[in-house]
Amino acid sequence: MASGDDENYDDNSSGFFAGDLDQHDTERDLYAILHINKDADALTIQQAYRRLTLLYHPDKHTEPRNKQLAMDLFIRVKKAYDILNDPQKRAIYDVVGTKGLKAEGWEVVSRTKTAREILDEYERLAREREERRFNQMTNPSGSVQMSVNLTDIFDQMNSDDENSDFSPVVEMTEFTVAQGIDIPLTSQDTATVTAVATTRNGRGTGSLTTSFRRVLADLSWFRIDLSFGEQNLAAFRYFRRLTQKLQASAAATFSLAEGGSAIIAPSFLFSVTYQLTHHLSSSLQWTTGANSCMKGGLHYDNQTLAVSSAIQLGFVNTYGAIDGVYRFPNICNLRCSLKLFVFGPWLEYGIDRQLTKYTHGSATVAVSSRMGISLRLKFTRGSQAFTFPLQISQDIVPSAIFYATVAPVLAYIVFDRLIIRPFARSEQEKEQKKREDEAREKQAERRRQAINAQEVLRSLVDQIKDREGLEGLIILEARYGQLGLTITNENSIKIIDVTTPLQVLVKDSTLKIATTVSKSNLTGFYDPCIGEEKSLFIKYSLRSQIHTILYKDTDPVILPDRDHLVR
Repeated sequence: MASGDDENYDDNSSGFFAGDLDQHDTERDLYAILHINKDADALTIQQAYRRLTLLYHPDKHTEPRNKQLAMDLFIRVKKAYDILNDPQKRAIYDVVGTKGLKAEGWEVVSRTKTAREILDEYERLAREREERRFNQMTNPSGSVQMSVNLTDIFDQMNSDDENSDFSPVVEMTEFTVAQGIDIPLTSQDTATVTAVATTRNGRGTGSLTTSFRRVLADLSWFRIDLSFGEQNLAAFRYFRRLTQKLQASAAATFSLAEGGSAIIAPSFLFSVTYQLTHHLSSSLQWTTGANSCMKGGLHYDNQTLAVSSAIQLGFVNTYGAIDGVYRFPNICNLRCSLKLFVFGPWLEYGIDRQLTKYTHGSATVAVSSRMGISLRLKFTRGSQAFTFPLQISQDIVPSAIFYATVAPVLAYIVFDRLIIRPFARSEQEKEQKKREDEAREKQAERRRQAINAQEVLRSLVDQIKDREGLEGLIILEARYGQLGLTITNENSIKIIDVTTPLQVLVKDSTLKIATTVSKSNLTGFYDPCIGEEKSLFIKYSLRSQIHTILYKDTDPVILPDRDHLVR
């Protein structure tokens, strides 16, 4: 319902982790490491792997340093092959990158799945991982609820006595603090201890609840609760998924007499839920005991609009209800609920939204002839909840409805402009600076790797040139970076010499690099001008004739070609 008492906020924005997904993967492109394109079949991958492992094999070197550097190249090729040769790992890598392979809990994934399906799965795993991490930071869980009576404010505002001073009394009618801690015993068993302390109209009460929950192997679980305080209770609940669409639960609650010597007022609850269609489900619930009733409902949810209807028949409480939620992705959720009781209608409407990455807030206005007008504010951060029920007026007064609706909106706008946005901007600037520092560190590391790779490959160049002979394909000059249309300024820091790493890839007077990603991912290369347009210039000889070609950064490289001949 709109009140959100038992609501589990569902961040329906598929872009919640968009920042994580949009960040460039800091690892080298695996297809570029093997010099193949993304459409390569299994045979092409295996052939590329065999050729490169032979080329980079450490046994080709006698110097200890070159042997170690060659081992680093060999291991890099082996890791790329292990991922791309595995259909499931390759499907995940193609959509999410290497960070997706670090996520735990993947279901079986194949390249036949759409990119959207794999992204949704990754976002689910990332969200679960983030929630687990944050819950550990905010453990133990807890809640604070403070009920405030503001009726005197509107009583005096609507008073006809012009001589009376405006001095309203604001009264806190109830204050409740609850703290709980989950204790994982095994992967299936969890114990929970929760303590609640409440003061209401000057009278204090408290309770202590211990729970044990076990998850069973057959898609079911059970929980046992023991509560001690103003009222001693023992409860047992069992849940089971009977089929893919049908699930059921049963619960029994027993009130214990003083000292636990006898059981009084037992009550039972039975419920079933059935998935009618992809978006529509139904439920039926039967409760026995002092509040005996039967409740049936329908729930429709298509990710943008959710509508629920319910009818409850009971000796104490009979009503019909319909409520709905309309979701504006990345903005907010609008909620509205209407209940028809015997004593009259009960209307609720409200809004909730993600305030920051970890904080969610909601505001709900309730209007009824029996309870008057109330405003409920709730803020949730991780496993901590803060709730403020505010009684605005005992009667239905238009001014009270207006203030209960407009005041939270204005307060949020001011709070958002003065606190939330500056804080978010500050956090984004810190994150941007962190990313820039990481990029500089990564750039330095890539440069070091490229220099080391060229050092070890240089020892192989003479062998390859001798094998090619005077009539073979010899790379005379190769430069990569911000070259432009004219090849000048050889000493520019935005240009690097890549003659050596290209020459070692020549075989049988042919050089072929099929990958279509940035050439900064190739072995012996790095990005000398991050964020700027780059190209690759190659000057080579074949049959004693000079050839030149200028490739764009993402163009595949295929040598020789008659069009490259300098005439």
